[in-house]
Amino acid sequence: MENKIEKKYIPLAEYFSSAKGDKIQLSFTEIETIMGHSLPNSSYLNKSWWKKTKPPLKHYLAWVEQGYYVTTIQPGYHVTFEKPSSSDNSDMDSSDKTMSTYIIRSIETDDARDLIKLFSTLDAETDFMLYGENERDPSVQSLRKKITSLRKNNSSSILVAIVEGQIGGMLSISGNTAPRAKHRASIYLGVMQKFTNQGIGTALLKEAEKWALSNTIQRLELSVCKSNTIAINMYNKMGFEIDGERQRSLKINDQYEDEFYMSKLLDI
Repeated sequence: MENKIEKKYIPLAEYFSSAKGDKIQLSFTEIETIMGHSLPNSSYLNKSWWKKTKPPLKHYLAWVEQGYYVTTIQPGYHVTFEKPSSSDNSDMDSSDKTMSTYIIRSIETDDARDLIKLFSTLDAETDFMLYGENERDPSVQSLRKKITSLRKNNSSSILVAIVEGQIGGMLSISGNTAPRAKHRASIYLGVMQKFTNQGIGTALLKEAEKWALSNTIQRLELSVCKSNTIAINMYNKMGFEIDGERQRSLKINDQYEDEFYMSKLLDI
């Protein structure tokens, strides 16, 4: 795929590759969120841009090679993609029909505003994040600068889960520049409640391990509240082990919370 279409359309191709439905309607904003980049002006102005299926432009391969074709376009608002019905779909397990379509990709600078929205949602939904509701106030500009800096080094990164056209989860990897600690990194994971129990957290962890191995990081570390049994079970299944306990690590709603230190050694 990389040799056929522009790099910025690859996440869109991956999205259609993982999609289960025969009819998908995406807003222009959702498409740009999936890509992590803005669409060209011509896509907003001309329906023909979406109907294009001939070179030299090759953006259409992102959906055509997955069997989808554009059927309706509301310029600037939404696009509907469809593919011929398959008899196999009638035998699809009912649980598969409720699963969200998602991809995992690296953060882009254009994701800054949506990432702030994700943090706001996570902080409001759970007490297991470092910050509570309305306790952090990052600016879009400062986060864009941070993302730009992250993309220039090989010790830290942020991975995002694009779920149904929005950033529904994230995993940050914070590495070290000191020579004696360059082989390890800390991770921080969060997924919106409405997208939990779909394997998204596990998928983020797997991609984090791939990224770490490609950057010669051999140890991943994290901390997790002792009461967060769902997360602890997920980390255990992924091979993380408890290294120790940090008592009264956090104070949540005037109550102290203990944390486990967990880690996983990676094979290089």
